Amino acid sequence: MNSSGTQLWKVERRYFTNPSQNPGNAPASAAIYPGMKILTCLLLAITASRSTAAQQNILLIIADDYGQDSSTLYNTSAAASLPPTPHIASLRTGGVLFRNAWAHPTCSPTRASVLTGRQPFRTGVDQALTPAGGGQLQTSELTLPEIFTASAPGYATAQFGKWHLSTGPNTPITTGGWPHFAGSIQGAVQNYSSWTKVVNGTTTPNYTTYATTDVVNDAATWIQARGTQPWFVWVAFNAPHTPLHKPPNSLHSYDSLSGTQANITANPRPYFEAMVEAMDTEIGRLLAAVDRSKTHIIFMGDNGTAPNVIQPPWNTHGKGSLYEGGVRVPLLINSPGIISPGRESTAIVHAVDLFSTILELAGMNAGTVVPGSIPIDSRSLVPILNNQTEAAGRTAYSEIAADENPSNRMGAAVRNTTHKLIRFTGGDEELYDLAADPYETTNLLAGTLTTTSSANYYALVLKLAEMQDTVPAPEVTATAATGAQFSVTVKQSAGTSYTLWRSADLESLSWAPLSGATATTAGGLVTLTDPARPASRAYYRVLATVP
Repeated sequence: MNSSGTQLWKVERRYFTNPSQNPGNAPASAAIYPGMKILTCLLLAITASRSTAAQQNILLIIADDYGQDSSTLYNTSAAASLPPTPHIASLRTGGVLFRNAWAHPTCSPTRASVLTGRQPFRTGVDQALTPAGGGQLQTSELTLPEIFTASAPGYATAQFGKWHLSTGPNTPITTGGWPHFAGSIQGAVQNYSSWTKVVNGTTTPNYTTYATTDVVNDAATWIQARGTQPWFVWVAFNAPHTPLHKPPNSLHSYDSLSGTQANITANPRPYFEAMVEAMDTEIGRLLAAVDRSKTHIIFMGDNGTAPNVIQPPWNTHGKGSLYEGGVRVPLLINSPGIISPGRESTAIVHAVDLFSTILELAGMNAGTVVPGSIPIDSRSLVPILNNQTEAAGRTAYSEIAADENPSNRMGAAVRNTTHKLIRFTGGDEELYDLAADPYETTNLLAGTLTTTSSANYYALVLKLAEMQDTVPAPEVTATAATGAQFSVTVKQSAGTSYTLWRSADLESLSWAPLSGATATTAGGLVTLTDPARPASRAYYRVLATVP
């Protein structure tokens, strides 16, 4: 969050303890001694690649503005109107359905996260790309197709459909790194049956093949031309993004719709559903064109459904918002290597995780093929596909810096297994217990927090602090344990305040700000002191805040 007036935070990524013994949950490679600083590694673990993965194809399918509310796989409300999507639903049979998948509230940030494995605060793509180029992906970013070209040259790679990450007809190649691109550059086609098509930089205006059909025509033709060569393909549908319309009758079952603009304006939802069903029909044709026994298939939505067509129980706060209706999306992975297919996973996952997942499915390791100087926020989902026990501590992060809907508030959100914290631009916060209140009806910060909610709140505050790159981490210059006191000294930065946090162990829910701590400033240094450190071991960290 870089907007003016936004409260920014940064965590010092060091822990301290006063006794000399090594606690059982400390890193095995580092004994802890009084005052010793231990750097905590925030890079995400990537599991080892499977030896057979390099021979298999990868098909990534993204639907535009298609949230969980509009899918029969997720929404069971009797009040919801849902289109038939048998081909998307079929992916569940041989795959894994992810219940708690997040993306960003708008399309460009989600797409950039998938391509780079990095969150918007790192790439600068923190809003939907504007005509003037705001939120544009930079050529300096390392992308999936560039990694495939450099580290897996045996793979053929291509993207079909919507780009919307930089302006200019050739930018999918020059910025994105795709050797082959066919589709549309902007965020939406002007008309699904008369639109501007771009193929490897060559522009054809007033292209009349129905856009949803055309993307499958191109992708299927290209895939079948590869023969036995393995490939990675991204198919990015424009549907069901506006403009709402009535697709060709052969693609859907909503034949009775008049298709007039007046009827679309008065009754937008059935047209949205017709577009979804038409997309599903074409996905069926796409799936028929690939060898399912050798192809990993990933399907997801890029953000929530637009507010004017979102379905109960997500009645408000759709696309563009940090609420669940804006960030919770369908995600299914169908793979020939999945252990116990047909499962559901409740793990907390994010679109950014597809970066490491795709690399691992292709036999690569993100920690090896991405230079160490490039921070990666992605965590492979392959262990979940292998039905392995997930390590605790998964969280999801989402942010938005601007949106065309003035009712959507800007800011960032983070969630863990049960709770979610939203911090809006300006510093306002909301906390929800998603386990008990999945549709965010009660802001817990409006009342008195329980012990459990308080622990989750503090854990999410620290996690959100890690997702701020505009505040330098506090630089620790000294620590001291004297009698019953423990102190940490950091270099003072102008306009920054510092607080001391303490925990009895390294569990994320054990941290809390130390209310009894004192702070003294002298000579450009700030010393934070715990006047009554526990007799048992204790851990400390410093939080920097810029108003």
